[in-house]
Amino acid sequence: MRVTNKSLMNNYMNNLNTNLSAMKKYQNQLASGKEVSRPSDDPFRVIRAMGFDTAIQQNGQHLKNIDYARGWVDVTDTALRGTVGALQNIRGLTIKGANGDKSDTDLRAIAEEVDQNIRQLVQFANTNYDGRYVLGGHNTLEPPFEMTASGQMAIAHGDNGTIIRKLSPQVMMEINVDSQSFFNGPTEDLGTTLKNVYDRLLAGDQTALSDDSLIKLDEQINKFLSLSAEVGAKQNRLDAAYKKNEADTDNMKELLSKTEDIDFAEKIMQYAMMENVYQATLATGGKILQPTLLNFLR
Repeated sequence: MRVTNKSLMNNYMNNLNTNLSAMKKYQNQLASGKEVSRPSDDPFRVIRAMGFDTAIQQNGQHLKNIDYARGWVDVTDTALRGTVGALQNIRGLTIKGANGDKSDTDLRAIAEEVDQNIRQLVQFANTNYDGRYVLGGHNTLEPPFEMTASGQMAIAHGDNGTIIRKLSPQVMMEINVDSQSFFNGPTEDLGTTLKNVYDRLLAGDQTALSDDSLIKLDEQINKFLSLSAEVGAKQNRLDAAYKKNEADTDNMKELLSKTEDIDFAEKIMQYAMMENVYQATLATGGKILQPTLLNFLR
């Protein structure tokens, strides 16, 4: 088989381009810090990295949902605690009014204090978070409760709708206490219980206060304590979900880094080796040039 200078030169150029491509690959990796820059570099690695990247973005959205839900539930807990506090104040005033030694003037003064607590309770019931009323059900843009012209607490715009947030791909959670759950009681609604206390104080009906109103107030307080316990359980669940989300995201970022990030020390060494190979290739090229008559002149 005849080997010509042209075939040697073609073979040399092919090898030179191969070495240049390898140097370009290492340069790209060092510049980007990534093993691959396009799918053709390593399809399996690219698909795996894209999967981790998508999962990390989804986890980021879920983390926002959890954080928003935590704020919503925390504000709801504050509203319920305030409501329980106002009801306990009203209960204490009811006990005071039920004593037989109170004059009509005393009872009117107690009734006015009860009225102020009722109005404060309505303010707690209209608590909002990020511009939305947390106890409004689906109607979160308008105050769910009001004081009527007759001085009775009533539902104005609230409903029994539930608000649900997605905490993870397979986990949904109801985060709100709706208006009906807040307002309705075991035997009568909250507005009726409070209005009866006020009216009975003004009327001096101490028997009804002690025999009925105190029982109804205890029922309402127990209901709100139960709601507070449910909200507390939601807070614990959201805290756990937040920590799990962060841990999952950290694990996926670590796996993503192992999949697509380079070892800089290793790549620098590989690039230096390839640079030496390239220089040797260039030196070899000088030996392939065709000799001329000048090489034989002495």
